[in-house]
Amino acid sequence: MFFQIMRSNIFLIVLGLLSSTLYLGLTDLSKDFNWGEGYSKRPIVEYLAIYFSLFFLYTLACLFVFNSNCSKKHFWTLIAFGLLFRFTMLPSQQIQEDDVYRYLWDGKVFAHGINPFKFSPEEINQYKSLKIQDPVYFHSHYGGNDQSELAFLNDLKWKSDIALKYMERINHPEVPTIYPPLAQYVFRFSQQIKSDSLFTLRIIFMAFDLMGMVFIILSLRALNLNQNFSLVYFWSPLMIKETYNSTHLDIIGISCLCVSIYFLIRKRMVGSIFFLALSVLGKFYSAVLLPFYLQRSWFLGQKNKQRGTTTLTLHLIFFSTVIIIFYLPFINIGERLFEGLKTYSVFWQSNDSLFAILLYFLKNILKLGVDTEIPIFGNSMLLAKSIMALIILGTVVYLIIKQDLKKDSPSIWVRNIFLIIVLVFLISPVQNPWYLCWTVPFLCIFHSKSLILLTGLIGLYYLDFYLDYQEITQYSVFIPWLEYTPFYIYLLWEFFKLKKNSKTIK
Repeated sequence: MFFQIMRSNIFLIVLGLLSSTLYLGLTDLSKDFNWGEGYSKRPIVEYLAIYFSLFFLYTLACLFVFNSNCSKKHFWTLIAFGLLFRFTMLPSQQIQEDDVYRYLWDGKVFAHGINPFKFSPEEINQYKSLKIQDPVYFHSHYGGNDQSELAFLNDLKWKSDIALKYMERINHPEVPTIYPPLAQYVFRFSQQIKSDSLFTLRIIFMAFDLMGMVFIILSLRALNLNQNFSLVYFWSPLMIKETYNSTHLDIIGISCLCVSIYFLIRKRMVGSIFFLALSVLGKFYSAVLLPFYLQRSWFLGQKNKQRGTTTLTLHLIFFSTVIIIFYLPFINIGERLFEGLKTYSVFWQSNDSLFAILLYFLKNILKLGVDTEIPIFGNSMLLAKSIMALIILGTVVYLIIKQDLKKDSPSIWVRNIFLIIVLVFLISPVQNPWYLCWTVPFLCIFHSKSLILLTGLIGLYYLDFYLDYQEITQYSVFIPWLEYTPFYIYLLWEFFKLKKNSKTIK
C-alpha cells in the first residue's frame, strides 16, 4: 500500500503541499532579515533548517520522477507546484544578499542615458566632497561632460528616500559594474517600468525562468527523455532561493543557455549561436562553451556537403557580431568598460574548494608570494587562477579532440557542455551558491546525484554569516569542508561505479 502511494500522483502532491508550506514559512521568516539591523539576532539557523527541509522534500520528488513513467498528471502537478513556489517567494525580503541593489542602480543610470560602466557608485558618493576639497584633481580627472553626469547622478541618488537607501546598500561601491550588456538592458527595462522596484525585477526574472523551463522541457522531448525530469530544475530550492529571494541575475544567462541547448540539439545552429551569445551577454559564465558550438557547426557543415570551415567561420563572425552590437552603446569609455570585470577577475575569491587548496599549496608550501622577475610567479592568486584557466582550456581541447565525429548524437555535445559547466564551477575561485545554478538545467538530462546533493549542501554557505555575527569566525574555515567533502566523496563513488558498469558492459 505504501509503495503504491509513493508511485502515485498523491505522493507528489503531498511533497508539493509540504514544500509550499515551507516556502510560506521562508517568506514570513525573511521579514526578520532587515538590512543593517540586528545582525546577531537574524534567524539564519532557522533559515537553514527550512532550506534543508525543502531540499529533503526536493530529493524525494527527484527520486520519484526518476523512477516513474512519463505521466501527464505528474507533469501538470510539478508545473502547478513549481509556479506556486515561485509566487510564494516573490514578496519575500532579501536573505543575506545585496547584489540586487547594484542592478537597480545600474538600470537607473542607464535609463537616464548615462553609461553604467562609466562611474563607480563611490565616485557618485564622493562627487561633492572631491569637488570642494580637491578641485584641481577633480577638474583634471573629469571633463565637462563627466562633471555634468556626476552632478546629475548625485541628484538622482537623493531623488527619494528609497533611492538613497538602495544606493547606500551597494556592495563594493568602489568597483564599477561588471555586469554585461544584456543584463544592463534588463536592469534598465525594470527601472523604466517602475523605479527602485525589486518586485518588478523579480517578475522579469520570472519571465526568463519560465522561458528556461519551457526549453528544458522541449530539450527533454527532443532527446526522447521523460519531460517530468524537468522537476529537477523547476522544484530546485537553490534555483528558487537564488532567483526569487536573493534576486541574482544568473537566470538571464541560464535561460538563454537553455534555449541555445535546445537549438543545438535540433541542429539549428544560427539560433543556437545567437542564444549562446545572449547567454554570454547576460553573464560571461558560458563564454567558455563557444568551441563546442563551433565544432558542431563544422560537423553539420561537413555532413550537409558544405565547407565545414566556412560554416564555422560564418558562425564565429555571427557570434562576435551579436556581442559587438550589444557593446556598441558602452564602448565610448574605452578600456574603462572592463575595469570592474578586471578587478573581479584578479581579486575575487569566495566559498571555493579546489582553488583554495591550490592557492594554499602555492602560497604556503611553495612560498610563491614574493616578488620575482616573472610577475605571475610573484602573485600566488594570479598564478592559481592561471593554472585553473589552463585546466579548463585543456579540458575543452581534450573533449573536442576526443569527440567521435562519426556519431551524430546531440547528447554527446550536451554532455561535453555539461562537463565544462561543472568543471568551471568546481575549480573556480568564486563558488557562490548562485553560480551552481548553471548546472541545474543539465541535471534534468544527466541525473548526477552528487551534484543534486551539492545543490543542498551549498546552502551551508549562509552559515558563515551566522558565525560572523556571533563573533566565532574561527570556525568559518570549516564551512567549505562541510559543503564539499560529502559531495566529492559521492562524486568519486559515482565515477568509479560508472567505470565499473562500463567495463561490465564491454
